[in-house]
Amino acid sequence: MSFQTPRSIEEMLTAIHKHEYLMPAIQREFVWGADQIIRLVDSLMRGYPVGSFLLWDVKPETAQTYTFYEFLTHFHERDHPYADRATVPAGTGTTAVLDGQQRLTSLNIALYGSFAEKKKYA
Repeated sequence: MSFQTPRSIEEMLTAIHKHEYLMPAIQREFVWGADQIIRLVDSLMRGYPVGSFLLWDVKPETAQTYTFYEFLTHFHERDHPYADRATVPAGTGTTAVLDGQQRLTSLNIALYGSFAEKKKYA
């Protein structure tokens, strides 16, 4: 295991959109609310670090034996609360996000997507 050179949020989100980073099926679904997303973005605007991410380099010879999911971009609590299943092309590997999925999904939604949640008691 080795440490990677630090990457910017833009680089991380670009890798997500290129399907270079996927979520393994062992990850829980996206559970952050609007207030948590706002606090994360606020922290970034203030220059605070977002922490590190734990990434798993999945080799081509084993990638087909696991199930992976895409990152959410447009979250809708009623109509689209879950990520879509990803397809890893045969003979290729991928990078799976083991820690940091909630933060990366939140940033992806905040910067490139949408977030719709049900009003309480409605």
